[in-house]
Amino acid sequence: MSVMDSLIFDRSSTDLMNDTDRCYISCTDLNRVEQACEYLAGILGVAIKTKVWKMEDWRTGTEMERIRQNIAKLKEAYFVRESTPAIPVEITYTSIYQANNIEKILKDIGDMYDSMVSGIPRLSFGLGKQVLGNRR
Repeated sequence: MSVMDSLIFDRSSTDLMNDTDRCYISCTDLNRVEQACEYLAGILGVAIKTKVWKMEDWRTGTEMERIRQNIAKLKEAYFVRESTPAIPVEITYTSIYQANNIEKILKDIGDMYDSMVSGIPRLSFGLGKQVLGNRR
């Protein structure tokens, strides 16, 4: 399973009520986001800085801003859906909805790229089927 398939963007109030692990941001969540950013940057040719998080690392404003900037660069470099969430003004991870949005943005970029390289025709036209100009 690729990192793009492991993104979590369906955290819900049920997770909060049941106090599941999905409600808490840990180094594994941050590493998943960093790995997705690194993967997308590689295929899109975008220069970003990533980090491997350890359990003892603290989330700082500077690190969260770096992640936010990475996501902004990736979103600017490629297409997203109209339904793709906006990039948070500040990453605080104070709600499951912000966590969902961060990973959904990355998932949407990856899905759009995969759809392009999969060969599925989005705009199709045929060459040589209609006379153009004065050619016969």
